[in-house]
Amino acid sequence: MFTEFVVAVPHPSPLASCHLVVAPRRHVAAFYDLDVQEQRMIWDAVAQLCQRIATSIPVEGFDAGFVDSPVGDHPDFHAYVHLIPRIPGQRADLPRDAEWVDLGPQP
Repeated sequence: MFTEFVVAVPHPSPLASCHLVVAPRRHVAAFYDLDVQEQRMIWDAVAQLCQRIATSIPVEGFDAGFVDSPVGDHPDFHAYVHLIPRIPGQRADLPRDAEWVDLGPQP
């Protein structure tokens, strides 16, 4: 998925089927460096992706993990969001480098 402001690509080492990386096109080190409109576009993209995934495979819900620049202020770091579907019968060990949000069950 690509928009003017957001990119979503498969994770190179997926923890579950359909594990995606969602990132702003604008280079920022932290999610809150984005303006409110850009943050909203990330959330809108995540919501659309959840719907698309839930219509293609059975899911119990989704976890979103926000990854910001580690302490030490790395100028080349680019903030991104993990989107990991919770698939019945599969368990993903969520990486500790992210702040996780349970997006709840999907319709």
